Amino acid sequence: MNFYLALIVILMAIAVVDLIVGVSNDAVNFLNSAIGSRVASFKVILLVASLGIVCGSMFSSGMMEIARNGIFNPTYFSFDKIMIVFMAVMLTDIILLDFFNSLGLPTSTTVSLIFELLGAALVTGLLIAFDSGFGFEKWPEIINYSSAVTIIVGIFLSVFLSFIVGSVVQHIARIIFSFKLKKSLRKYGALFSGLAITSIIYFLLIKGAKGSAFITDAQIKWITENTLPIVLISVVAWSIIIQVLMWWKKINPLKGVVLLGTFSLAMAFAGNDLVNFIGVSVAGLVSFQVWAQSGVAASDFSMSILNQKIATPTWLLFTGGVIMVITLWTNSKSRKVTETEVSLGRQDEGDEKFKPNLVSRVLVGSAMWAGRAVEKVVPESWSSKISVQFQKESSGDVAADQASFDLVRASVNMVVASLLIAYGTSQKLPLSTTFVTFMVAMGSSFADQAWGRESAVYRVAGVINVIAGWLVTAAVALLASGLLAFIMYHTGFTGMVALAVVAGFLLVRSHLVFKKKEKEARTDAPLLEQKQLSTQQAVEESRKNTAHALATIQATLEKSLRALLTENAESLRKAYTQLEKLKQQNEKFDSRIIKYVRKMDKGNLATGRLYIHVFDLMQDLYQSSRLINDVIMTHVVNHHAPPKKKYAELTETLEKQMSHFLQKSGAAISKQQPPLHDEAIRLQHFLNKSVDELVADIQKDEIGNRMGMLQTRLLLEMRDVADAVLTLQEVYKNHPA
Repeated sequence: MNFYLALIVILMAIAVVDLIVGVSNDAVNFLNSAIGSRVASFKVILLVASLGIVCGSMFSSGMMEIARNGIFNPTYFSFDKIMIVFMAVMLTDIILLDFFNSLGLPTSTTVSLIFELLGAALVTGLLIAFDSGFGFEKWPEIINYSSAVTIIVGIFLSVFLSFIVGSVVQHIARIIFSFKLKKSLRKYGALFSGLAITSIIYFLLIKGAKGSAFITDAQIKWITENTLPIVLISVVAWSIIIQVLMWWKKINPLKGVVLLGTFSLAMAFAGNDLVNFIGVSVAGLVSFQVWAQSGVAASDFSMSILNQKIATPTWLLFTGGVIMVITLWTNSKSRKVTETEVSLGRQDEGDEKFKPNLVSRVLVGSAMWAGRAVEKVVPESWSSKISVQFQKESSGDVAADQASFDLVRASVNMVVASLLIAYGTSQKLPLSTTFVTFMVAMGSSFADQAWGRESAVYRVAGVINVIAGWLVTAAVALLASGLLAFIMYHTGFTGMVALAVVAGFLLVRSHLVFKKKEKEARTDAPLLEQKQLSTQQAVEESRKNTAHALATIQATLEKSLRALLTENAESLRKAYTQLEKLKQQNEKFDSRIIKYVRKMDKGNLATGRLYIHVFDLMQDLYQSSRLINDVIMTHVVNHHAPPKKKYAELTETLEKQMSHFLQKSGAAISKQQPPLHDEAIRLQHFLNKSVDELVADIQKDEIGNRMGMLQTRLLLEMRDVADAVLTLQEVYKNHPA
């Protein structure tokens, strides 16, 4: 008894962790439209979403059967074996979801759960069959084949359906409203908002009511019988109310639609996805309670009880909702996943998260060819009228102009996703909220012409990467849960506890690594958050970044030159890693440099030129430092002889002089001191003299070919570094803050 009680405690603890990592991934589902359109402050958006989650958690009871018997046949398993299945599923789930959270990629908690149940139940069931003298022919008795296929096909079909519906609805909405919202909202805003609000209320509070733990059957029957009049009255009433408010208070009704959509989508998310986080653990708790009262041995107690409908305690659902809300407010990984989806759907171009690939290029090229073919068929007058509706112009609202997309698209995202998810929930189908919301958002982005020729290959590549991640999720969930079930089957309680400890270690390590990366990523955030950069802000920020980069260059050159003398390949690898981070920072700056310049005081050409010039010099410094590291690495890993006395001393002197020069140069730039001309001249004289001595030694045949080539490259690249650093100082001298 104590053995299984301990397992239940572990299962419930894992359920809490799963809620945390699951919400971190799924927050993108209901936050992206509100955040992307900047409909309100971040705290207001979180507050609205939190209310939706708490309400939605009350609607999850009817979905728990998916975790109990939707994928596998519980009658085939005894209590001790069903606990192996549940433990394998939950441990796999928290590790897998946390991995995707760390990458900032939205994945499907529903797909994870289904394939984890499939893998763990199939492996455990087959092991039972083998022990009983049977073979693979038992698998149809283990897995609910037809139910599993229906669920899986439904989930993946929702990907295409969501993209198509999102595209069509957004295209129609944009033709009606265009980007000139001030005029179009006065004409159509009230009716559109009335329809949107009614749609959300209908599917969530009427269709979704069937899953509620506190609405009676009689109330559901009355609502169902009076659906049409309720819908008609709601459309008329909401349209009138909104029109009056628009006349009286001059409100933007789309803000209300987006906030209500955030509430409803959060509610649908909790109603549909709470099962993914705690359903398995709740099934384990129910199994334990029934077995404990039976008095039968764990290996003999059949789990047919899980085929019966068991109501989940309301307090447990509410507790799950509260934990999700706390996570929403405190976990920073959810922000990273949200950034991925918002960046793929934003209206303007800029730095892109994903790199183009062959598939994205082919798809974009095919779409362009198809578009040109359609243009030849469609009358030019129609094409001209439609294209006018897609011409973007400044709204005069600073927050709206800085948003990733406008309120029309945000409203379409919310309404379409809410309808699809809530309908699936009402039919007890575990639709992937991630699949639906992501593909609706991508479909609306496509229809809104957000994927222009400047960004299409990057955005399509991002969508492909995310979808590929979903497929990987399914495969990894299936295999990993099956592997864990196999280990637990043969190791028993010891193996379960050991695997739980390993999972805990991986989560803690992942959290620490993510925090470190997040801290590094914040370095350029203040610059981007400024609405406009003054001359002083721009120059000070540039000085600070340059000094930091010079410190990195200094550290890598020290490591590389010392590694040549000590033949330390590990030190060279560390220097290479530092240079790669510097390269990534430069690439990020490269993609954002136009945004930086745009944020500066208008007409300030000198500061804009400073940024571009400094960027070019930093590229030169990186390339020279990387080449120095590469040639030394090649020399060391191929076990070539280290420098003899004369050139060993030269390398030591070179390292000291260059480190001293770089350190003083960084300080001079950050403190606005005059350029170090004298130090630069002495360093250049030393380098030139060393090159002359090297040439003389080569002519006298006193140095080998490989060492001669190595020293030549080192001296020449060091000279380039010194030249670039002095030029940097001159650039800042000519542009004081």
